[in-house]
Amino acid sequence: MSEPANSIYFAQAFHHGEAEQHSYVIAVGRREAVEALARAEHARLRGAYGVAIYRTRLDLPTQDNFRLVGYLSSDMGEKWTCSQPDEEPVA
Repeated sequence: MSEPANSIYFAQAFHHGEAEQHSYVIAVGRREAVEALARAEHARLRGAYGVAIYRTRLDLPTQDNFRLVGYLSSDMGEKWTCSQPDEEPVA
């Protein structure tokens, strides 16, 4: 499945995977750069934070148009899942 041309990625760190606790955005941009920066920040945090990598679309409300594409768990080993429905294939 190819990705929409208007996709953008962002990585967010969550304290031990708890969304209601301290969290912050690590990077926004192209997938390769965001994934590399997410891995580097995850290593720097030494297990205190989980890092989620999301894809969203430009010019649309992110809360309604995001997709989890990767997750680096904290030392607690949590698993992050996406509550969004499956995507339609892009032609």
